[in-house]
Amino acid sequence: MTGASDVPLIDQDQLDLLQAALDPDELRAMLSQLPVVAAETFAGIRTALAKGDLDQVRKAAHVLKGSSSSLGAARLAEIARVIELDLATAEEIAAQLPLMSDTIGATTDALKRAAECA
Repeated sequence: MTGASDVPLIDQDQLDLLQAALDPDELRAMLSQLPVVAAETFAGIRTALAKGDLDQVRKAAHVLKGSSSSLGAARLAEIARVIELDLATAEEIAAQLPLMSDTIGATTDALKRAAECA
């Protein structure tokens, strides 16, 4: 399994595709949605984990993986992928939550900078 820290925080190729396809206002609007979706999904993962509902954890991670990947948040997408597909126990998933939280913060900052340049 590739470590999430080996994956770039931002997939610049994906951002370049979005910049080519969207006008700057549309791009800024899309990029501004990820922090909200990520925060809500992270809260949902924590809640489901506390309830022991690993199926719901995996569903939430799947949603976050897709949103993150689409917007170029490569490392966050990889962490979500690992939670969705690779981890078998609540303990393994819980161990990834600090990294996910830190990555959401770093990704939010990076996407804000990207949106300002759009």
